[in-house]
Amino acid sequence: MFRILTLSVPVAALGLALIASPASAADKAMDPAKKAACIEACNTCLQACRECVTGCDCAMCEKDCLTCIETCKACVALMQYESALSPKMCGLCADACEACAQACLECADMPCCQKCAKACQRCVETCRAMAG
Repeated sequence: MFRILTLSVPVAALGLALIASPASAADKAMDPAKKAACIEACNTCLQACRECVTGCDCAMCEKDCLTCIETCKACVALMQYESALSPKMCGLCADACEACAQACLECADMPCCQKCAKACQRCVETCRAMAG
């Protein structure tokens, strides 16, 4: 049922090819300081969104917070292993965070929504910088 594939290239040669391969576009484009700031902002944002969803009695922003949480998690994951898709994901993350910030500003009398909107706005800034 399973086929065993044999390689005509020795495994040692494959290892050398991987080591000697040029850096990918994502490796070249990612500024370490911007990347670190963006990862930190995304983590802060997703934590603020979690607190907003679990501790807030405001249904207006719940869907946007949940979307923001998932988008920030994906964005962090792609940046951590320097995926070539990171800039696109950062752009999507910025869009999700912008929508979440707007929704939370509409119910700004809630302290958790104020905190969430502020974290989302910071995340928008850093993600836009990474998206280029």
